[in-house]
Order: sequence, then structure tokens, then C-alpha cells
Amino acid sequence: MCGRYLAIIEDDFALMNDIIDDFSDKFNKNGIASGEVFPTNIIPVVYSYNGRNILSTAKWGFPGFKKSGVIINARAETLAEKPMFRNAFAEKRCLIPARGYFEWLTHEDKKKTKYLITVKEKRIFYMAGLYNIFKDDKGMYYAATTIITTDATSKISFIHNRMPVILRDDLIHRWLYKGTSDLKSLQSLLVPYEAEEISFQAV
Repeated sequence: MCGRYLAIIEDDFALMNDIIDDFSDKFNKNGIASGEVFPTNIIPVVYSYNGRNILSTAKWGFPGFKKSGVIINARAETLAEKPMFRNAFAEKRCLIPARGYFEWLTHEDKKKTKYLITVKEKRIFYMAGLYNIFKDDKGMYYAATTIITTDATSKISFIHNRMPVILRDDLIHRWLYKGTSDLKSLQSLLVPYEAEEISFQAV
């Protein structure tokens, strides 16, 4: 699961230039979450449009069934099967840049320890996501995103058995490329990140 993460900051934008071709006209720093990001916050996302990688924004969380709550995570194993995610998996893949993410370890006495999980030697990394366009109660269209999760890598599985899919740098363009129609090939990218590259600390 990924229920909170640590947003990028302004200094990180320069590091994103190697994968971003354009800043979307819709990208506006006002109102974009910083620090610890919560579900329903407006967050930066990277997606492909007309062959170019665009930095834009989206609300974190697909609207839930019967408009109850939001769906912030999508399981990698069932993306091609679930009606909510199937079309987005085929056509609307994206990246969510982050500096880290948070997970909670629940102890036997029900107390919880909060951990910040990061990737060693990477100031920012990219989580695999899906986006789609929805209509709110006022009939206005908006973009929303969900973060894809997979089994936790062995190093942090004691904290939680799931983790966001963190894409290696050499797989980023392949994930975003809209010309890919082989969903099984794409699904093979959605694996736990290398254990030795993961770092964690209680916060």
C-alpha cells in the first residue's frame, strides 16, 4: 500500500528535465501539495502526449464506487482485469515523482511506527501510476491518478507487504510510451524495487 508520500520540491524540477519534454499549460504551483502528500491532494504527474512527456497535475485518488471515498492504489497483478483500471492501464499510464513514501508498522500492542522509505542515492524517484478524466458533482472535468502497488521488497516487507512500483530509470520511457500494446510486457515491469537500493528510517 502507499497511503502517503513525500512530494518533490522546487529544487527537484531540474532533476526531472531528462524525462520531461514540456511543462503543461495546466501546471501551476499554486495549490500543489508539498511535504507529506495526502489522498485527494493535487500532485505533479508526468504523462505522454503526442510523443512528448508532459509535467501536469492531477488529484490523487480515482473516485470510489458510488462516489464513496477515493481509490489511491491499484494492484499491479490485476490492472488488466479490473474495470476501473483496465482502460487506463492500456492508454493512460503516468509517473508520480516523489522523494520518499511513508508506511506504518503495526505492533502487537496496536501501536504504530511510521517509516519514511527512500531510494538510496536518488533525490527523486518515479512511481508507476494511472490517470483518467472524471466529472465532479458540478459537471466539471478533472484528472485523477492512482499509484500502482506490488509486493514489498524483502528488506521492508516486515513493515508492510505492499509497496509502490518504483520504476528504474531505464524503464521510464517504456512505461510512458503509448505505442506499447503488449500489456503483459508492461505488467512485467511492475515488480518490487531492488532490496539493496531501498533505505528506511522511523520518523
